[in-house]
Amino acid sequence: MKKGKKIILRILTIIFAAFLIFGIAHIIYVQYHRAEVVEYLVDKYDFDKKEIILLEYKGEKFHDDTSLGVPFDWYTTPPTWKIRCNKRTFGVVKTQDGFYDNYQLEDIFAWSVDYLKTIDPNVVGIIIDYGYLHDIVKKDNIKDFLINDNDSFVIYYKVNDLSPYRRMSRNNNSVLSTEKYKSLREKLLDKYSFICENIENKHVILVDTDIEFTRQKLGSMAYFYYDSKTESSKLEERGKAIGWIKKINTTLKTILTRLIHKRKLLYISLLHFYFFIYYQ
Repeated sequence: MKKGKKIILRILTIIFAAFLIFGIAHIIYVQYHRAEVVEYLVDKYDFDKKEIILLEYKGEKFHDDTSLGVPFDWYTTPPTWKIRCNKRTFGVVKTQDGFYDNYQLEDIFAWSVDYLKTIDPNVVGIIIDYGYLHDIVKKDNIKDFLINDNDSFVIYYKVNDLSPYRRMSRNNNSVLSTEKYKSLREKLLDKYSFICENIENKHVILVDTDIEFTRQKLGSMAYFYYDSKTESSKLEERGKAIGWIKKINTTLKTILTRLIHKRKLLYISLLHFYFFIYYQ
C-alpha cells in the first residue's frame, strides 16, 4: 500500500474512533441520567420502568445575559427530561429541591371539570397550567390544587346561544363582548370566588359548541399545559366562542420562561404572566 493511502487510512481510522468514543460516551451519559429519572418516576407513580421512554434530555446549562443590558445577569436552567409513558408525553425537571413533573395533566383536568360541574353544570373545561409539581395530586384534593397550584382560573362555559353576549365592532372586523357577557362573567367568577379570589389571571370563555381539550406544549421542550384543542381565537372567528384570551408576544414569552427557570421553578403563574385578559 502506498504511503499516501496509509496516511489517509490512519486519519479515517482516528476520525471513526473519535466518533465511536463520542457516541459511546453520549449513550452512557444519557443512560446515566435516564436511570435517575426512571427511579423517580417508578417511585412516585409505580411505573413499569420498561415502559418509560426517554425522548430528550438537556443537562443543566449556564447562561450569561449581561450583554442584554442587565449587569451580572447570570442564571442556570435545570436538567430537563422529555418522557413518553402510558401514551403521554411529559416533562420532568430537577432542581435543588428535587424532581418535578407534569405527567398528571389529563387526570387533573378531568377531576377539575368534574368538581367545577358540581357547582355549575355548564362548565365544560378549564385551562390547567401548573408548570411542574413535586407531589401527586389526588381527586379528593382537587379543590386545594385549584386554589393553590393552578396558575390561573380560566374556565370554558357553554351557553345555547352566543348572540346576546357579543356584538360587532364599528368596522365589523372584530367581535366585542356585551354588558350581558360582562355580567355573566362576574357572576361566574363570584360563584367560584372561593377558588379564584387570590388568583389574578381569571376569566370566562363562553362557547356554544362541544370542544375537545388536549395537552399542549409551551416554550421549552418539556413544558406542557392543558387547554382547548382549538385556539379560543379560532373558535371566536367561527362564531363559536366569546371572551378569548390574547397571548403576549414571543419575545416576552421567552423572557418569562427564562425567569421561571431562574427562580428555580417556583412557577408563579406562567399563564398569569403569559396571557392578559381581553374583554371589552
